[in-house]
Amino acid sequence: MDAEPKPKGGAIGALLQRLQGLFSRLKWNLTLPPIDGWRSRVMGLGRTRIIWLAGALLLIFAGLSLALFGGGSGAPSSANESIAIALPPLTPSRVAVLSPAPDQGLIEDTPDGPLPITGKDGRQSWKVYARPFDANDKRPRVALLVIGLGLDRALTQNAMDRLPAVVTLGFDPYADAIRDVMMLARDLGHEAVIGLPLEPLDYPRQDPGPLTLLTSIDEGANSARLNKLMGETSGYVGMVAMYGSRFIGEKTSLLPVLQNLKTRGLMFIDNKSIDDSGTASTAKDMKLPWAGGNRFIDSEADPAAIDQALNDLEGAAKRGGAGLAIAVLSPALLDRAATWAATLEARGVALAPVSAIANRQTLLPPPPPAPLPVAAPAGAPAAAGGHEEKKPAAHGYE
Repeated sequence: MDAEPKPKGGAIGALLQRLQGLFSRLKWNLTLPPIDGWRSRVMGLGRTRIIWLAGALLLIFAGLSLALFGGGSGAPSSANESIAIALPPLTPSRVAVLSPAPDQGLIEDTPDGPLPITGKDGRQSWKVYARPFDANDKRPRVALLVIGLGLDRALTQNAMDRLPAVVTLGFDPYADAIRDVMMLARDLGHEAVIGLPLEPLDYPRQDPGPLTLLTSIDEGANSARLNKLMGETSGYVGMVAMYGSRFIGEKTSLLPVLQNLKTRGLMFIDNKSIDDSGTASTAKDMKLPWAGGNRFIDSEADPAAIDQALNDLEGAAKRGGAGLAIAVLSPALLDRAATWAATLEARGVALAPVSAIANRQTLLPPPPPAPLPVAAPAGAPAAAGGHEEKKPAAHGYE
């Protein structure tokens, strides 16, 4: 009996011929280059590269063979049978656990876009779109809200990739493609809020943008601006104040806005702490879901300052039950926050989404007054530590 003719191109040529046969079985319209000429091309690669090429072709051949013939039955599969490819599971912190958005029962279509409403069944956006959290968890709760997302797309993507999914993300209302970016964040499990630009003390020298709510315009004009802001996207649990020192101080301007948020089932996050906030008592009286920033981390904070603020946040949570840090997105923040978050479990502190600390922050008693300095003898230099406490540096979201 004559020996079976060897395929052109040696072992690699044989593999190429087998691959071409498998492509035909799968009805893939793929054609490999002619075998002629392969030997001269392959021999010019060198021994090491030939070994790697042969190994790669063997792996491809083995995978396609398994797809066609199964793990061991030996019977060829149907050409029309779909091939299931197992993908690696999502890690626990990346499981998409949020309710789909938009929920049609929680929006009304308007010229400004889909505006949030309280559902006919009483459901509210701040609860429906919230990231789930165990209400029976008795540990002190700390929440980290990172704001300013969407302006720098690369840094925003880095934040979504590196921060734990339990960290709430705040999107700048003027960001391009805010709807798409927010939906991507929610797909990764991040709860979302959007910025609410409010009039600062030194407006217009410091201008939060064309949709800023102002004390100098009437309620209807502010409501129209608020609608434009809310209509930019869907799926957020609430709004976080941007600036706002003057606006929040004017109750006649502030109250209609807070009432609007409450009616629409949204949460309000003040960028001031519960001790300094002008909205904490008002929100409590009107039963508006509310949280205030115990610590603020600006975009120029160095790693040491970020670490100190996060440590202080833990202390506030342990004393008052819950605490919130509001931090402007920056590369340094991502480095320090990711490291900090990984250590909380060991210290008995729960990292929570902002919605999980709504109305849970306790007004802490003021610290005891410092002892009066002892009068120095005449002509003696002043004692250290008797100077007035400095105000925090401006951070852009005053």
